[in-house]
Amino acid sequence: MDLDDLCCGSISQIAPLIEDKSVSPVELTAAMLERIERINPDLHAYVHVDAAGALRAAELAQARILAGDYLGPLHGIPLGIKDIFDTATMVTACGSAQLRGRMPEHDAHVVDRLNAAGAVMLGKQATAEFAFIGYPPQVAPAPVNPWAADRTPGMSSGGSAVAVAASLCFGAFGSDTGGSIRFPSAVNGIVGLKPTFGRISRRGVHPFATTLDHVGPFARSVTDVGLLYQAVAGHDNGDPFSAAAEIGDPLATISGNVRGLRLGIDVRYLETYAEPEIVQATLAAVTRLEEAGMVVVPVDLLKIPEVCHHWLGVAGSEALQAYGRERFRQNIGLFGRNVRELMTVGDQTTVDDLLRAAAARRRTNTLLDVAFEQADYLLLPGIGSRVPPLAMLAVEPEVPAEAVAAAIAFSAPFNFSGHPTLSLPNGLDPEGLPYGLQLVARPFDEAGLLRVSYAAELSAPSLPRPRCLN
Repeated sequence: MDLDDLCCGSISQIAPLIEDKSVSPVELTAAMLERIERINPDLHAYVHVDAAGALRAAELAQARILAGDYLGPLHGIPLGIKDIFDTATMVTACGSAQLRGRMPEHDAHVVDRLNAAGAVMLGKQATAEFAFIGYPPQVAPAPVNPWAADRTPGMSSGGSAVAVAASLCFGAFGSDTGGSIRFPSAVNGIVGLKPTFGRISRRGVHPFATTLDHVGPFARSVTDVGLLYQAVAGHDNGDPFSAAAEIGDPLATISGNVRGLRLGIDVRYLETYAEPEIVQATLAAVTRLEEAGMVVVPVDLLKIPEVCHHWLGVAGSEALQAYGRERFRQNIGLFGRNVRELMTVGDQTTVDDLLRAAAARRRTNTLLDVAFEQADYLLLPGIGSRVPPLAMLAVEPEVPAEAVAAAIAFSAPFNFSGHPTLSLPNGLDPEGLPYGLQLVARPFDEAGLLRVSYAAELSAPSLPRPRCLN
């Protein structure tokens, strides 16, 4: 059994082999660490690898499994995590020179839950500074898209998405404030879930924008994303924004029939904010789901991106609040360009600006309420373009405000509304780079979202390995 090939597999494939003792967590972790040592220098997905800690965790997992104490599908599985999640055994620097060498006293809630599930934490994955955009060169190199080094790795969770796509872990956790789970998933050809706002605790996760931040998993299949979500979702008294809704078993119906479910699509929305090739690829996915028995219904989503024009003001204001206005003014020179500009926008945002943003948010929620009266799920692109060039979201890009609003037209409305969304691969473009597809569900319907996404995955064109692995 080739361990390197196993590293390129899925959690759902490997977990039974670990459970029946066909695969050793120690050998699997050692193989994954060898891959990281070999491949990560070219991709910069990890900023810190804790090889000794990972092997200790793998040895503990192996001992428990051999003793008959198997904890479940994540037991002994090597994972990674974005470097904004506190880890008491590893530095958490949030991609910022200001926090270089910072050692938290406690693990984030998500890390606690993964440890309790017996997962093996390999290390911390690269994040844009404070989870916005831009990788200040004095901190660490920007991650590299494994499909093409001249294309963007995605937004702030790019390191986690690159690691999953390049099989440098079986899954990872990132954050999404305007699209930073779904955008990297789309451009790296993997699956990413932004659950309902509050579904996964943010305790111990460095805040960016309090009312927009979501935490969620990356993996190479819809089932794997569901396994990761199931392990960490649930109410946490330590997070004041944590939702109290019951989780149930989100995987119980994942392979169930989707026949008769209503799939909402707004072609005008697609044509307004997406390139023609993206519209064509998205409508092809609609046809495949219709063939699977879903009922396609028209919905009106054209005006929901209006709220995106307020994203910088809201995110900047909330980021400034989290950091401290006076502290920012005193330390302005310590930030990379992009975060400095974001917080400057926040510093200049007025009460009237925020009131207009609140009104736009309410209108967006109302439009989505109407859409979900007509449809059970919504379908749209992962992003509106083919994989953008590296200069768009790389080291410290120049991103005009109007470009931000356009780039997040298919993602940020659902950060404002809190609806759960999932991005998955949708074949390859003429250059052999991934297309992304996004599905949206009603709040707290992650189980249904996983079921429809699973059906979309089954019918989607299969993807080869990224070019870096060929």
